[in-house]
Amino acid sequence: MRPLALFWLACVASSLSLAQEPAAPAAPPAPPSAEESLDQPARDTRREPSRTLSVTWQAPEPLRALYIKFLPPPTLESGERRAGSIRPWLRDVRRRVPEIAASEGYFSATLDIQFEGERRDHVTITVTPGLRTVVEAVDIEFEGDLALDGAQREKRRRELRAGWALTPGQPFRSSDWDVAKTRLQEALVEVDYAAGDISSSRAEVDAEAAKAHLKLTLASGPPFTLGEVGIQGVERYPESIIRRVVDLKPGERYRAERLIEMQRRIQNGPWFSSVVVEIERDPAHAEQVPVKIVVSERPTREVGLALGYGTDDGARSEVAFRHRNLFNRGFDLQSSLRVSQQRQIGYADVYLPPGLFAAPRRGNIPFTDSFGVLTERSTLSNLNLTRFAVAGYRHFKLDTIETRVGLTYQIERSRPDGADERIKRAFAPIVAFTWRNVDNIFDPRRGGVLNVQFAAGSKTFASGDDFLKTYAQYQHWFPLGARDQVLLRTEIGRTFAVSRERIPEDFLFRAGGSRSNRGYAFQSLGVTEGDAIVGGRYLATATAEYVHWLNDTWGAAVFTDIGDAADSIREWQPLRSYGVGARYRTPAGPFALDLAYGERDRKFRLAFSVTVAF
Repeated sequence: MRPLALFWLACVASSLSLAQEPAAPAAPPAPPSAEESLDQPARDTRREPSRTLSVTWQAPEPLRALYIKFLPPPTLESGERRAGSIRPWLRDVRRRVPEIAASEGYFSATLDIQFEGERRDHVTITVTPGLRTVVEAVDIEFEGDLALDGAQREKRRRELRAGWALTPGQPFRSSDWDVAKTRLQEALVEVDYAAGDISSSRAEVDAEAAKAHLKLTLASGPPFTLGEVGIQGVERYPESIIRRVVDLKPGERYRAERLIEMQRRIQNGPWFSSVVVEIERDPAHAEQVPVKIVVSERPTREVGLALGYGTDDGARSEVAFRHRNLFNRGFDLQSSLRVSQQRQIGYADVYLPPGLFAAPRRGNIPFTDSFGVLTERSTLSNLNLTRFAVAGYRHFKLDTIETRVGLTYQIERSRPDGADERIKRAFAPIVAFTWRNVDNIFDPRRGGVLNVQFAAGSKTFASGDDFLKTYAQYQHWFPLGARDQVLLRTEIGRTFAVSRERIPEDFLFRAGGSRSNRGYAFQSLGVTEGDAIVGGRYLATATAEYVHWLNDTWGAAVFTDIGDAADSIREWQPLRSYGVGARYRTPAGPFALDLAYGERDRKFRLAFSVTVAF
């Protein structure tokens, strides 16, 4: 045969032999990725409404909580748009899961995404965070004036290093890193270095070893000193009301605390709604930097009206007038006329602009002087009382103790039903102390308040008789769990005098009412004179109250009160009352509605008070 024919026969034989060999088995298909599974056919959902993708996060706390918060699942579109509604969210998950893990100190986190269910509308995301990175070492260096030699500078450098918050051994979290740097910068600028800053900061992280080495450099800049004080924003009031509490001296070293203290003094006055005390922090002009005080003024006059009802004195109405710039001197006039069923009171108090007085080892202490007049007429427990008083006081604060010292003159006409009328006088120095240590001044949950008062009078100096009044009250709040608390209160008073007959009621004691022994009417416990109850020389009461808050607004209480006022220890009786009450939180403190039972009188009494101002 010819060679060409032989070649053709060989090719045919070869092709036949290959056709008879068994086919190799096919490789198993690779599982689809999360994105590919979105394109696989699912049960027809074109007629179903949109719904939210169901997501299960498998990750340790607090990572799981962060993923739930910052990566909420998308809303699934129906039909062909379903995959398009999920893909952007998946891309965000792949990008942000490692970022969030790194912010908590996990720098080698991995994740796995698996869709489940017939309609693939549930996804499980498993995050494996790896080792948590901890701080291995911290290096804090300095530049500028603080880097120079000197014992004071060295001490300051030690203090700044010791105050660093993110210490070796702690987990390296991004938020902790930022907070620690902020606090370090704030500590630097508190004294001398008003323009101080962190010039460089670096966190070197070894993800495999899970270690972080922190390096920072503080640039102190030059030390600042304070210069002259300038005031802006004063139009209605005299500038002198601010100058009286400014005690900065030109050339004084800069301390942030001094500026904050001066701002607080001015803000505590009644004239300004906002006060800002600041300096320019230009390192090129650090010597005797001008201090700028910027204020926003309040209106000079205010009128207030109020209607109310209380179980102590019945229905009442009140009109109040305030003038913050009396005589154009910044004097603060506070006056009111209050009329109720059993009491009528009118008063006018004038508060002078605050000043400063020097105290040994305490520096300058702010004080406020005031003087006022009061007139009162009342009919309580068959005692008809007319009183007129003038007084002057100085108010100041030493550490946590508020102090009031003053002098008062009172004259009153006392007419008990069924007894003789008396005229009583007292010219008395008064000292009062109040100590507070509570978590909330209007609605305490924990802590205590102590009030102590002393007053004295002498027949030699225009008083009806010699006397010394002493009084103390203490209240303490104990939290029990998240919603319960216990209030304990006690008060004790004694007026040292031969007789009470010529001493005004303000220096004697009566008990009963919504803030005393609640099972008895307001000021109905005391000394019987004719058909009336008058003040005695002894007082002792106590309260124990348990409050359970049902929610953030409403609460329920049970309580017991005990106490009496009398003219001698022998006459004093442990009169008891107990009851239940409701509590309602308001911005001015909890409003109390109590139903109390007095054992002696065997009667129930409702105790509450509420005022509506407009």
